[in-house]
Amino acid sequence: MELESEVINAYLAVKVKDFNKENPRGQRATFIDTFEMTTIWKNGTSRLKIDPLDYDVILGIVNDHHHWTLTVMYPGQKRCQFLDPLGETAVNVKRCTEITRRFLKSKGCNISRLKCNSPPHPQQPDGTSCGVFALKFAESILSAEHHISFATTKQAIAEHRWNIATTLIQHTDDLSAICCYCAAQRNEYTYWIACDVCNRWFHHECLGRPPTHRSYICGGCM
Repeated sequence: MELESEVINAYLAVKVKDFNKENPRGQRATFIDTFEMTTIWKNGTSRLKIDPLDYDVILGIVNDHHHWTLTVMYPGQKRCQFLDPLGETAVNVKRCTEITRRFLKSKGCNISRLKCNSPPHPQQPDGTSCGVFALKFAESILSAEHHISFATTKQAIAEHRWNIATTLIQHTDDLSAICCYCAAQRNEYTYWIACDVCNRWFHHECLGRPPTHRSYICGGCM
């Protein structure tokens, strides 16, 4: 149930790309992948080649003892934010300030005073949804929402997970010409059938020739 780094990085990449493409104010965003950001959080040396002042906002999601948190840097405004799905502590807010200052200075930014705050936000009600919440926080930041607010019921969290998954699927390569059972290419002589839930295509024969007069749901969606 815990989101992996690959999922978090891929989703952040999609959202940042959309922000840079659609932002009417001409602002620019980027993100630091979870592996690099976690290294920075743990006082490691950053090998990232970046000029922070090229961006209005820099997002970074940290994995600290199997728990995801979000750090947001605003280099031009000399401030940062720290958001913890379980709630922030004074220690971690101070740590966020220190690692942000150290990172920006290492990239040539002359910042002596740096402000850090934690905007109000929903808190995760379970032990496995921190990744989902960190991504929702990042999404809200990029949307410039004045109040970070989203549903946190069990059903709502399941829907958030589903939206993350479908967003990533929609941004993958076109696999519509490949059978999702045997991975063979589509041809004009083979009968195909699609799952009514995920819209993935299969050879009718690969699935044991299920009835075609009613809806079909693949094994992955059942």
